Amino acid sequence: MTTDRHTQTAVPARSLAELAEGRLPERMRLEQAARVIVTARRAADLAAEGALALPVAALPALRAVAEIARNWDPAAVTAFEYAESLPVAAIDLLLRAAPDWAAAFPGTPERLAA
Repeated sequence: MTTDRHTQTAVPARSLAELAEGRLPERMRLEQAARVIVTARRAADLAAEGALALPVAALPALRAVAEIARNWDPAAVTAFEYAESLPVAAIDLLLRAAPDWAAAFPGTPERLAA
């Protein structure tokens, strides 16, 4: 199996540029947001299948995570691209709310593991 040389060098080059320009922390925030979005969407899908009970969305944190994840169209964009399109305030809210959202599940739902 051959690997495209451009692909091999593009990722490290982009990472080096982000490091040099001080943009790595923002990229990491977007990656974290994307992971929360994917996890929340997977939880919603499992709940729709009856395989998981979602916590009651009475807390603002639960509503925030669920709403942001619900608006992602995985057929149109990746979770990272969706996160990039969100306003900074929405990303901040998502990342602040994620621990409370996850803690609201009874036990640790292993089926949500990426």
